[in-house]
Amino acid sequence: MKHSSIITLLLLSISSMIVGQELPSQKTERHLQIKGTNIFMIPPVSFTASDNFKGFQDPQDPSSMIMAFEIPGPYSEVSKGFNADMLKTQGMEMKSRKEIKVGNYNGIFLDVEQPANGMMFSKHILIYGDEKSSTLLNGVYVKDSLELGEKIKQSVLSTFVDATVEKNPREALNYSLNEDVGSLKYLAVIGNGFLFNRDLKTPTESIDKASLLTDKSFVQVNIADKKLFCISRLKKYPDDYSVIPSKGINSITIDGLDGFELFATNNDDNNEEMYQVILFDDNGGYYLFVGTYVPGSNQAISDIKNVVQTFERKE
Repeated sequence: MKHSSIITLLLLSISSMIVGQELPSQKTERHLQIKGTNIFMIPPVSFTASDNFKGFQDPQDPSSMIMAFEIPGPYSEVSKGFNADMLKTQGMEMKSRKEIKVGNYNGIFLDVEQPANGMMFSKHILIYGDEKSSTLLNGVYVKDSLELGEKIKQSVLSTFVDATVEKNPREALNYSLNEDVGSLKYLAVIGNGFLFNRDLKTPTESIDKASLLTDKSFVQVNIADKKLFCISRLKKYPDDYSVIPSKGINSITIDGLDGFELFATNNDDNNEEMYQVILFDDNGGYYLFVGTYVPGSNQAISDIKNVVQTFERKE
């Protein structure tokens, strides 16, 4: 899976340049830890720790949230993707961008607008990192909620990274996968999911390009036709995928959750195929599994399927 595709899949969301602003140099009693990370911030009074993603949200307002994503890529490369042209391809408009210091890390702070579901949303986005990995904090709210927007902005700008705290990214996930099945290796937790490949490189350089990315929806959705939803989900990826009819769309059950599996071809890249599984939860959420590989790589398909089959929700 391409590095740029990972960023786009997770909606890593984004003119003036202001240099040198710094975030807090120490945390206070009001700072709260984002579960599974070494990130602390002061959330708005109405916000609580989310059960759906790493971050905080207002239980009474599902459109308002602050989410944390960790990206297995160097900041010098990841930050290049957050420019006006790149964001425009995702339907976003960058209103401002400035350089910022997050402790010892270099970072950027962006103001972005994006229409969705007939409404206009604003986003305050903080990105920082080093040559090993990058982190993104995304504060989202309805654009017209100016007072709330200012509170979310100040929360994001209250970020303190405590290097003495050991991160445990798996802790924030409400499900697990057996990381010792087959020859795929655990690389990272990104948002609500795992990333596996063979060589722990991003993008992978293995011969069969085997890669598995998982995710969990962070909002409840009313899905009337689940099979159609799985097919339509192919249109959400950066490249153009279509179902391989000869392999069908098959029902599947894992850990008591029903869903569908399918195979798809990448119409933009003849050297890639996809195996997709979506499992539906009773509360309206779903779990997504996306495996990509070079066509004809039977061992890659087997390894990806074996990991997916070990999916298990935590008690």
